[in-house]
Amino acid sequence: MFKTARNCLKFTILTIIYQFSHTQEASALDINVLPFALYEQGQESITIDGVKTKYGLGAVGVAIETMLGEELKIGTRLGYGYHPNASVSLTDSVSQIAVDVTGPVSGIYLGVGVDYLLWTKSDTSVGSKLLYLTRNIDAPDLTGFANSRAITGSAVNDFDTLDLVFDAKFRISEVAFLNLAAGLSQWNLKTTATARSETGGRGLIRCPCSVTKRIDTTSIDPILSFAISSDNPLHNFEFEVYGRSLESKAGTKIFGLEFGYNFQF
Repeated sequence: MFKTARNCLKFTILTIIYQFSHTQEASALDINVLPFALYEQGQESITIDGVKTKYGLGAVGVAIETMLGEELKIGTRLGYGYHPNASVSLTDSVSQIAVDVTGPVSGIYLGVGVDYLLWTKSDTSVGSKLLYLTRNIDAPDLTGFANSRAITGSAVNDFDTLDLVFDAKFRISEVAFLNLAAGLSQWNLKTTATARSETGGRGLIRCPCSVTKRIDTTSIDPILSFAISSDNPLHNFEFEVYGRSLESKAGTKIFGLEFGYNFQF
């Protein structure tokens, strides 16, 4: 489903670019390059089907945006993410023993989006945005203990979101704007987590042994954000605070902070 949504969004953007390249007079595009840094943190652990994950990810990267006409903006972003101490908890379905492992995680943060200006007057505007984000998070070296046994583990997480939001932008001073946005996010979480022990065991369970859990969950929940951006052609920045709910399936929320700086060419 998310692969189809991502491909449709890419196809739409490429089609728009093709149409504009053939209908507009030749002119240089205004390209904005925005280095960014962000941090996302789950309010509580994400718990689905016996797998409990404490989500947290910091990422740095660059976004590239360009205007196509006066109302349409397309963009893409690429970043590298890291967290020094993520945690994963697995519960074995036979023994009902919980296995907790922790360790560093890293991954790729990738996005593509379309913004459309719906209405504008003076220093106020209303727009819509469709944004697809994918986060591939790899944790190959997790360690922990279960009943005094040393445990090693690994986990691979794919967390994808497709956001449709409407936003309103207001001038709050001579050099700053306030942006408020709300909408719905369709999200998908795929996780494969494995815990292994080389020694120990009891009853029918003897080691070396391992426990592997796989989940693949999709749902739709609200997303909210507010941002403050400057209005200075030489030093343009934006600071955003956002929250996305995962309450319908995972029983938690994710909060994020992002800072970006705008270079215009």
